[in-house]
Amino acid sequence: MKQDSSIKKRKKRNWGDIVFIISFIILPITYFLVFYIYVNLNSFLMGFQLRINGHTEWTLENFRRFFRELSESGSDFRIIFRNTFITFGINFIIFPWGVVVSYFLYKKIWGAKLFRVAFCLLMIIPAVVTATVYKEMVSVNGFIAKGVQKMLGLDYTPDLLASTQFANYVIWAKLLWASFSGDIIIWGGAYARIPDSVLEAAKLDGVGWIREIVSIIIPMIWPTFILKYVILFSGLFSSSGDVFLLTRGEYGTNTFANWMYLQVYNNRGSVISNAYNYLSAVGLLVTAVAIAISATIRKIANKINEGVTY
Repeated sequence: MKQDSSIKKRKKRNWGDIVFIISFIILPITYFLVFYIYVNLNSFLMGFQLRINGHTEWTLENFRRFFRELSESGSDFRIIFRNTFITFGINFIIFPWGVVVSYFLYKKIWGAKLFRVAFCLLMIIPAVVTATVYKEMVSVNGFIAKGVQKMLGLDYTPDLLASTQFANYVIWAKLLWASFSGDIIIWGGAYARIPDSVLEAAKLDGVGWIREIVSIIIPMIWPTFILKYVILFSGLFSSSGDVFLLTRGEYGTNTFANWMYLQVYNNRGSVISNAYNYLSAVGLLVTAVAIAISATIRKIANKINEGVTY
């Protein structure tokens, strides 16, 4: 009898443990299934669907429409992709600059703490705030617009963000000013892992800072370096900057990411427009291209240098 009662107690305890565990994991599992698996699967399928007269039809028309609009003369996509690739190019140029700036902060140059705080503020302050401040700086009453007026000898103060002549350059200048600050923390963490003994030995051998970066620092942080590059290339078509906050894509400043956002924003709640189906197809195409580019970059990088284990 005692043995039977102990078995029953053990079974009750086991069921209690199971219920306790399920109560903890049921919510995250449901969230994962609904908001990740279902949403992504549905987004994939929508690229091959069209809503016609209240019925869903399977078709490749969304893909044909994209290539048709892309090949049309005077297509907005030409400006959109040009701005996107230029924005990506600026991010590509800024990338090594962030590595170098982070290196000097890591070496604790004069004013390193002040610079670190100043750079990190750009990352902490919301983009809406920095964009608003920047818009005031380049507005007709701002000092930048007046400086451009004097430099070009204009008889009027230009509204830089409301001009097809200046708007893109102003947006790209904002990108140069505020883009690389977010990488300082990442590079600082990567540099912190480098053994001090290695750098001290290099210093005794008379190694300069350029040789130290090229021959010691970069090889030792190579996995992080390449990971950041792969992430950069995977976000090729999402390179946008603060276009939406500054101009909403007007005056010839539209980018691919901003164009997609505006398509959703302008067609929200409208099912019959098939905008979501079209954007799903476009997203599938650019994702496939981005994955191919990222995989190629990763493969080439691994052949160039496999990194250093320490």
